[in-house]
Amino acid sequence: MKLSKERVAALSASLVDKLIAGGMIEPVGERKALVVSLERVVTDELSVEDRINAQAKELMGKYEAEIAKGHLDEHQVFLMIKKQLVKDKDAIL
Repeated sequence: MKLSKERVAALSASLVDKLIAGGMIEPVGERKALVVSLERVVTDELSVEDRINAQAKELMGKYEAEIAKGHLDEHQVFLMIKKQLVKDKDAIL
């Protein structure tokens, strides 16, 4: 994740305030609970790419010998695996 927890918290609080001020949402509970929920959702979404990268690196083990021999480009293999994982998971990065 490229944003710190503090930055995610600040962005979440700002977004909740703007949505409330703009009349786009009307919270039924405490504002803080809404902010915490939004922080969790944003953090989960931001970590999707990290999880996909980790899984792609794991799957690259299958091609380790070919990469070592110089038959395959490590970066290209990583990108192809990552692209397929994104497609399989219907993720948006």
